[in-house]
Amino acid sequence: MSITDAVRLRDRPRTPPEPALRPAAEPGCGAEISVWSRLFFDGKTLVLRSRGFFGERRETRYPLSGPRGVSRALLVFPDAETANRERGAGEVWLLDASGRPVGRLLPYQWIPAGAPWLNFEEAVQRSGIPALFKACGIPVDRTGQDRADAPREPWWRKLTLLLSPGPALPLWYQALRIALGAVWFLAFTVLYFSEASLPWLMLLAAVTAFLAPVARLAVRCVTALRNRSAARLDPPPLVEVTPCPGPPEAGGEGTVATRRFVTRSVLRVFPGELSVVDPYGADVRRALSGPAGAVALVRMTGPDGKPVGVELRYASGVRAPIGAWADWFAGPGGEAAWHRFRRAVPLPCEERKVSAVALSYADLTRGPGAAFPEPRAKEARHAAYFTRSIGAVNSTLVMMISSGFSIWWAPVVRIESAVAAWTSVFFGVAGLLLQFAPWCWHHLSSRLHFERPVFRKDQSP
Repeated sequence: MSITDAVRLRDRPRTPPEPALRPAAEPGCGAEISVWSRLFFDGKTLVLRSRGFFGERRETRYPLSGPRGVSRALLVFPDAETANRERGAGEVWLLDASGRPVGRLLPYQWIPAGAPWLNFEEAVQRSGIPALFKACGIPVDRTGQDRADAPREPWWRKLTLLLSPGPALPLWYQALRIALGAVWFLAFTVLYFSEASLPWLMLLAAVTAFLAPVARLAVRCVTALRNRSAARLDPPPLVEVTPCPGPPEAGGEGTVATRRFVTRSVLRVFPGELSVVDPYGADVRRALSGPAGAVALVRMTGPDGKPVGVELRYASGVRAPIGAWADWFAGPGGEAAWHRFRRAVPLPCEERKVSAVALSYADLTRGPGAAFPEPRAKEARHAAYFTRSIGAVNSTLVMMISSGFSIWWAPVVRIESAVAAWTSVFFGVAGLLLQFAPWCWHHLSSRLHFERPVFRKDQSP
């Protein structure tokens, strides 16, 4: 295994050869991962493009010959209890000639959309792993999680062997948030339970509480810059289509296009690849060529003969929705956009009639991987949040409480040091502003602009 220096990325082809595994799409930092991260065969070695600890783009090569080369693959199926308890259970191990693990794959990390609802067998097929291993000439065996021939490695070893697209948020940010949280909690515990007036400890708590929102703003700025940089790695698109929504359907909840959808969603056709960007920045990449690529572009029509949606069909029979016709091509200029899109996609175009019963299922046209507006503004605002950190849902609340403590405990510290007290208040107020201002801007811009409906007579955002 060798890691290639990431400085000379401009000298490499921007489109990897097929078949290639593509990562699960995520908003925020996930846009860069969708553009860059791939697992493919370059004719000699298995190549993993991923994001590193500090967010750097890197390539790792796995030889297919030699003492440490990949000799075979082993699909480790979960038992029934584990499969029911854990979504995405099951893993793929790459072994050398002596049976030692060389790498480890989690198939759900390499499915552009819909992974949580798939069992292990389906996840392996949807990811394109069989086609990739066939191209590499890697034989595949099967075993169970409870079988003796399943690899047994400690958890830290499993992490080092994982062939992952990379973290959505840089690991340095996650590590920093954990360290700041641990230091603040220690300082808070000593101050609160001992009721002591320790100015230096109060300053330490105030500084760590202030650095948490600063780090989050920094990673958001870095993400925006890196996403722009990643966009330049793509070849120029053959065609780019923006939504042309039609008028809202009578009684059809969830069919009204919003400004967020119209201004953020886009379909891009690249050589051998389709990019579907949803209103929140998640970029679903689907192969249009190669053994694991789609074989047909399908336009679905309802019982009345009117178009209702667009999807891709694969040789295995799997259908991947792109979007509903009412969201993308039903408004002014929609027919012209459809013809441009149809000509750019290098696949035969088919027509498929669907029944009224089939149309009652939302996943038919607005399923995993499709770009569509959220049915309610509240759900749209929640989906538009920046990628969650290690603090998950309560991250912002915890940071606000931490900064609030710097203000609340300042009178106790003022007895011994007025300078430390006022400094703590300053960091507390600044920390609250750095957390409240982005939150306030997010909700106001969503309510007053992004989640406003766009009707047929008002197509301009």
